[in-house]
Amino acid sequence: MRGSVRLARSPVAYWLVVAVLALLTGMVAARVMGNAGALAARYGPLRPVVVAMRPLEAGTVVTAADLAVRRLPASVLPPGAVGSPDDAAGRTVVAPVFPDVPMVAAQLAPEGRRGLTALLPPGSRAVAVPNGRPSLALVRGDAVDVLATFDNLADQAEGSPPTFRVATDALVVDVGDESAAVAVSPEEAPRVAFALASGVVTLALASPSDLSGSSSPAGPAPPAPPSPGR
Repeated sequence: MRGSVRLARSPVAYWLVVAVLALLTGMVAARVMGNAGALAARYGPLRPVVVAMRPLEAGTVVTAADLAVRRLPASVLPPGAVGSPDDAAGRTVVAPVFPDVPMVAAQLAPEGRRGLTALLPPGSRAVAVPNGRPSLALVRGDAVDVLATFDNLADQAEGSPPTFRVATDALVVDVGDESAAVAVSPEEAPRVAFALASGVVTLALASPSDLSGSSSPAGPAPPAPPSPGR
């Protein structure tokens, strides 16, 4: 107590303490600013990036409540990082989004695309295939081969197997109680439709190691339906 009174009564000592405190504060601030400058010089300036507050699965329509904004060095951000919540809210997730990980545009469907259309890869077609009983426990994102079995196919080549693939590595875009929607190419869609109408269709789950590189060739395409009057 006596020391504080003596300090208050001595202007020289008071201003000396103030000057020392100001000097120390300036040194700390300069060091912090220097570190920030060094970080910015090393990793790039900070920029806003959108992250999810919770896991977002494919098919989820993003809302503003799902999003937050973080500021991260530009050099560590992935290509296509979303910078504003307005660029993500209302769009459909096409690839899983993890919490507090920078969101990228490729994880979102183009604006205006909703439902299954948002989940289809470019140039593909969605076809509903009955699950059957028993059925695989499929989930969105699985890849399947569509197998067709024909018991009595008059035009079937002699010696060829009764079951063969009509679509390969088809992406599962939706799963219901009775059927699964799979994305196939425009060339595969008619073959799948014919198989559904004329034979028995089975979905075979593809191993990740087999995707986009299976060495087993697809079976022959089923013949076209006979023309009227045949």
